[in-house]
Parts: sequence; structure tokens; C-alpha cells
Amino acid sequence: MDYEHWYISLNNNYGIRPNIKAWFEDLQTRVNVKEVMFFADFSHKNLADEIGRIRPYTNKIIDTRSPNGTKKDFTDFILLDNIYQKALLADDIEAFVLFSGDGHFSSVTAFLKNIYGKEVGVYAIKGCFSKQLIETSTWTVALPNDADVYGLYYRKIFEYLKEEQNRFSKKLPTYSKVVDAVANDRRLERKKVTFALDKLIEERVISKRNMSGKGNTAKDVLFVDWDLAESKGLYNAEY
Repeated sequence: MDYEHWYISLNNNYGIRPNIKAWFEDLQTRVNVKEVMFFADFSHKNLADEIGRIRPYTNKIIDTRSPNGTKKDFTDFILLDNIYQKALLADDIEAFVLFSGDGHFSSVTAFLKNIYGKEVGVYAIKGCFSKQLIETSTWTVALPNDADVYGLYYRKIFEYLKEEQNRFSKKLPTYSKVVDAVANDRRLERKKVTFALDKLIEERVISKRNMSGKGNTAKDVLFVDWDLAESKGLYNAEY
């Protein structure tokens, strides 16, 4: 696992953090997991803060920071060295799974698959996935999926509606007001905010009721079924 690739690519392209739990659950459906290793230069503060999120899944967390303080990235070299050592010393391993979109790993995936006859799976981030790496692997998974992407939008929508509810505001949250408020976050695309809100309405987690405002003007006011949202795993009381 090149955790730098996962974290930085997701943050730069989607403004979200890795969903380690969902990834691990997906991985377990594809292979019999014997060992998971995370590699990253954890000297970066944001990545250092991620160690606590990684630890419930493995204690094999390899810090690849330069020992002499230089800015050179050693993550790829250290990861490659570990892959080759594991391949040469552990004949009982049937499958290797790599998380990186870097085309530099296409040689090792080809080696493992064609020379050693191993199953080689690769996870990577959409838009940061080398075509050559895809071609040399046995199977691939491009992340994030819709649940990862729209999970952020769901959370922001719920956060806004909960804040409005707690304020006891006389101005009831309308459809357009929610879209405008949530889309003000520069990381969030208005089109995706609308899609996420429509999805929540379609699933009856949020209901849209036509109510009269000033001058008998009709407005689409939104109401949340918080119990249903929580039971579907879309809302967490910690938000």
C-alpha cells in the first residue's frame, strides 16, 4: 500500500480522505488476506495524523522518510524492495495486491504475474492510474467509488440541515437553499451536491414538502428522517 498515492491523490482530486474500512472489506472479498503493509513518508503532518486510522487494520506501517532529512521520495524504492523480497522468500503466497497508480510498478507486476505465476491485483485512484500498470496486472480497481465520493456530499448536507435544526431558525431549509449553502464549500461541485441531495430524496431519507411562505409563495422545504439515515449508514450521530 503506497499510502501517499492514496491520500494525496484523493485529497487533490476529490477533497476526501481514504476510506480504509471500505477498502479493507473489498480486499477481503477478493483475496485471503495474510498481511497488509502501509508505506508512506509520515513526516508530513497530514499523513502522520493518518497513522491512528491505519493501525486498526495493521501494525505494519513503514515510514519511508529520508534518514538524512532530504526531500527525496524513497517510498517507491522501499516498497519495491519489500515486494521482491517477499516474492523470493515466500513461495506460499498466491496473490499480491498493490495500491499505487505509478507506472514504475508495471515491471514488478509483470514479473510477479508472468515469471512467478502470481495473481496480481492493483488498486489506484481514478485519473492517477498508469495504463501500463493496468495492462500488466491480473485485475484492477479504480477508486473512489460513488459511495466514497458522495459520502462527503451526504455528510455536508446532513451537517447543514442539523445546524439549521439546532438553530430553531424560522427560515425552513428549502431545496435551493441547501444546495446553495453546501455548494459554497469550494471543494464541492454544485452538480454533485444536487445529485447527492436528489439521491437522498429518492431513498426517502429526506422528504421534500411543498409549503407556503410569505405571500403564499410555495416552497420545497426539506425534512430529514434521521433514524432512517442512520440505519442506512448515511448519517452518523458524531457528525
